[in-house]
Amino acid sequence: MTAARRVEIFDTSLRDGLQQPNLEISVPAAVHLLERMGAFGIHYEEIGFAGANHFVTQLAHALQNANTGAMKLALFGRTRGRNIQVADWPDLRFMLAHKGRISTAVIVAKSRLLDVQRSLETTPEENLLMVRETIAYLQDHGLEVIVDLEHAMDAFCSREEFGQPSTPDFASQTLTHFHALVDQCAAQSVSRIVICDTNGGAGPEEVSAILTDLTTRHPNTKFGFHGHTDRGLGVANARAAILAGAIQVQGTLLGTGERCGNVNLTTVIGSMQLRNEAEFIPATSLTGLTSLAHAAFDAFSLDIPHSTPIVGQGAFSTWAGMHGSSERKHPGAYLWCDPARVGAAPAIGVNAHSGKANVHLLSEQLGVKLNNIQAQEFIDTNATMIDGGGFTASEVSFRLACMKILGTLPDLFAVRTWRVFDESDESGKRYVQASISLAINNAIITSRAEGEGPVDALTRAMRRELDKWYPDLQRMRLGRFSVTAIDVSALDSAARVRVTVSFTADRHDTHTTESWTTAGVSSDMNQAALNAILDGFHYWLLKTRAEVPDALVPKSLSPSVP
Repeated sequence: MTAARRVEIFDTSLRDGLQQPNLEISVPAAVHLLERMGAFGIHYEEIGFAGANHFVTQLAHALQNANTGAMKLALFGRTRGRNIQVADWPDLRFMLAHKGRISTAVIVAKSRLLDVQRSLETTPEENLLMVRETIAYLQDHGLEVIVDLEHAMDAFCSREEFGQPSTPDFASQTLTHFHALVDQCAAQSVSRIVICDTNGGAGPEEVSAILTDLTTRHPNTKFGFHGHTDRGLGVANARAAILAGAIQVQGTLLGTGERCGNVNLTTVIGSMQLRNEAEFIPATSLTGLTSLAHAAFDAFSLDIPHSTPIVGQGAFSTWAGMHGSSERKHPGAYLWCDPARVGAAPAIGVNAHSGKANVHLLSEQLGVKLNNIQAQEFIDTNATMIDGGGFTASEVSFRLACMKILGTLPDLFAVRTWRVFDESDESGKRYVQASISLAINNAIITSRAEGEGPVDALTRAMRRELDKWYPDLQRMRLGRFSVTAIDVSALDSAARVRVTVSFTADRHDTHTTESWTTAGVSSDMNQAALNAILDGFHYWLLKTRAEVPDALVPKSLSPSVP
């Protein structure tokens, strides 16, 4: 087999990716993620627009003592403005102030004549001068310079606003200016010239044409490609660029960004390296791809879309009954590659379209094997969770449900009854109190607590007693909480809801944290949430092999007392 050509990964999740609405990340979370990315083998990370906001400034300082390995850090900026001295341009001043830690400068240059005239309001000659002086100034101060050619695909393909074609004369002028800009950048020996599909409107054949043309004209220059997914062709375009000679691909780890997002780098890495079309990272690192992606989703407080290629929950899974039966007899029949190569595992899911084969196979995979009779009992007992997608959302809840069928779930505690008093007045003041009756080790205990809402009050009421009986619960915390209404159009306000709750807990032995997710489905949101929380508590107690401390068992209930 021919060795795959090596290609660099340039991630801009913290700059271009953060242009997505309602997407945020804290500075500590960003630093931790960058350390993960450096260890994984990402080559470049663009941490932000030079001096654009407090986040970039704070992150630049926070990275002084961070261990990002061999990964190069970059700042993004513009060419100097018209009639402004290059030394006075704020973007460049910020870059120079941080060059000790962030040694790469990414400069965006207008490559389409339309933008030079209308956005910069200048001439092609002045644009070339602004680009040339900016590059030279940064290089003179010891920075590596990468040039992003904005709207390069539109310039090469003669497209204007809304993707409309240019007139033949203007198309010729635009292409002349585009090649002059590329020639100039090549002559200045910039590190990389990046072809940008700024509006995501290009197709693979166009990307292949421009990279073939430029690599032929400039065989000693290194070209990259930065794509967007507005036409759904981001990954296909990045692949076309790489096969045509690009040595760097830019995008975001999770496909985040404005409009439809940047090209998803986890998809590019997995889809091409698994087929030996390119080598982005060492083969030994590839098994960490799924883990890295999940860490990134968590850092940005995002749920992982089920259908995300390579790293999503559905990437190597099947829920169809017929497919589950076939997979049981012929493992890998419905998978395009071995998921273990990216640190994932094949999964058989259980939902409304599944059959006994799915329940049987998934229970076997999770170590709680059910026979055919038990699988049917599972389906009959858990119809609401199955139909509502509860077991799709949480394998933990599935495993606990199997243990109940098998009779192997320890009787650690049970909720006998619960009630919520929720009162609000016209001024918006709210009073919520939950009362809950628990059975613990043959004792019946009633607990009450106030909370910010019903779920908070119920959780507080439970923990008020359970934390005493099971001290390990004090290390456990609730994380994100999501509610999904099911079939509202048919059932209106009587629709069922699926509540998904994530948990984290501190491990004593390794000073690390563990996380897990549970789910509950009911026509009552409080009941659905309570079911998910109960599963979360049971999981952690099983994980810590919980036993009721002798000191907490009332003597009248102790088996050692006659």
